[in-house]
Amino acid sequence: MQKDVALRKLQAEFPDAVLDTISFRGEETVVIKPEAILPVCRFLASDPALAFDFLTDICGVDYPPREKRFEVVYHLYSMKRNKRFRLKTAVAATEPIASVASVWKGAGWFEREVYDMFGLTFTGHNDLRRILTWDGYEGHPLRKDFPVRGADFDRYEVPAVPTDAYSQMPASLSDPVSEGGGAEREMTLNMGPQHPATHGVLRLVLKLDGEVIREAVPYLGHLHRGVEKLAEQLTYTQGITLTDRLDYTAGICNNLAYCLAVEKLMDIQVPKRAQYIRVMLAELQRIAAHLLWLGTHALDLGAMTVLFYCFREREEVLDILEQVTGARLTPSFLRIGGVAADLPEGIQARIAGFLDAFAGHLAEYETLLSKNIIWLKRTKDVGVITRKEAINWGLAGPVIRGSGIEWDIRKAFPYSSYDEFTFAIPTGEQGDVYDRYLVRLEEMRQSARIIRQAVRKLQKGEVRTRDPRVTPPTKQEAGTEIHALIRHFKHFAEGLTPPRGEVYSSVENPKGELGWYLVSDGTNRPYRYRIHTPSFVNAAALPSMIKGHLVADVVAVIGSIDIVLGEIDR
Repeated sequence: MQKDVALRKLQAEFPDAVLDTISFRGEETVVIKPEAILPVCRFLASDPALAFDFLTDICGVDYPPREKRFEVVYHLYSMKRNKRFRLKTAVAATEPIASVASVWKGAGWFEREVYDMFGLTFTGHNDLRRILTWDGYEGHPLRKDFPVRGADFDRYEVPAVPTDAYSQMPASLSDPVSEGGGAEREMTLNMGPQHPATHGVLRLVLKLDGEVIREAVPYLGHLHRGVEKLAEQLTYTQGITLTDRLDYTAGICNNLAYCLAVEKLMDIQVPKRAQYIRVMLAELQRIAAHLLWLGTHALDLGAMTVLFYCFREREEVLDILEQVTGARLTPSFLRIGGVAADLPEGIQARIAGFLDAFAGHLAEYETLLSKNIIWLKRTKDVGVITRKEAINWGLAGPVIRGSGIEWDIRKAFPYSSYDEFTFAIPTGEQGDVYDRYLVRLEEMRQSARIIRQAVRKLQKGEVRTRDPRVTPPTKQEAGTEIHALIRHFKHFAEGLTPPRGEVYSSVENPKGELGWYLVSDGTNRPYRYRIHTPSFVNAAALPSMIKGHLVADVVAVIGSIDIVLGEIDR
């Protein structure tokens, strides 16, 4: 097979830096020396023929027996070429590695997470602090020798370091109140995590000149959910249940992203009927998620009526999902190789009835908001992120599309037969709060369009692959055949056993690209269960979006990026 152009150019430009190349399931991984990371990344991003201008993810993997115990893994993407590329390098626990935040702004938070979870140091990083745990926390949770049950909590009852707000801030924010010449006055203000408009447990420390924001620092990690750590102790099938709890407004979409990753790892083909059912449910879930976003976003800005309108339609969508899956919030309905069950009788007619009414309801939302003078003043030219900045930050979903970038995983890397459906990718022009609002409104229309096609084209057939590696025998088979009963027991007791390898697979969630990087060591549990979440990358750009705006604008901008802290703090 012919080498990828990126690999050929790397070997030509850095002949001594490339240590190995790995090909698995159509993905190319290049292993390089740690000292070459920064120049290699600069080259890949700046070379016009390669143009890896987008950083998808940086994560760590721990291999305790190795002399160079840790791998740092970089997932890159070229907008121009629609190509993905993976770099990795091995380092010892005390070996520093150069930061690539000077190449991609989005690297800053990813590197802080690797520092926090694995204890690796990135030289040249301008703010290398813990991000999901607190200053003074002992240990690094994603190391393999860190206990799954966590450390003894009593050690934190009397903190070893001060825990007030200012002790944890960068130096530029450490002085709570300062006075300059004349009437100028700066103040440091804490916003959240209890503030209703910070969506749960996000804390912002704002440096203010009057009401104008001069600097902002977000603080995450108030949940300490440990999903990635927990999943590495479960079988691949058991890991599905954890996906619902990430973006808890989009459980079906989360199920889909994870199942696709495992199916890629095991080279599993899903029946066409199951693919269409997956699409139908994922788009219904997208509509439900956007309705929740619109209702709460409008409420944050003082428009209460919209909340009641949106929840009226959202209840109907959740009723449909409940009829299909048996659950409203955490369905765990998808299975590796398909779905748990076929559609119930009459559900297609009910879906069609909902879609017939939904177009009129969307028009109602627009009547209430789109030309409302208060809405326009609160959203136009607020939280602007330019096209270039959106790419450099590695933003996702409606946030990056609001900046005019027509990028959607359903189109760029079609999955579950999305290439067989006709739909448009809405984009904005200014990249402000208002554009992100318009993008999500149109996305709901496009989701309804996709669902209509899925209902119309739905074929008869199996809803789960018959591959014995991933699908247990039927109850009838298990009750009449001894070998089927044994296979049934082994399937649920031991789970799946993929081959050794590593894959990355993602979907277009309501909030943007949700992806799994799975590393298999050939056992029935994932060796590394890394989740790339859109809320994490979008929140990283929040300080840039609100700088120079008023405190009231923070509420509008946070709402416009639609974060869920459940998937930020994994």
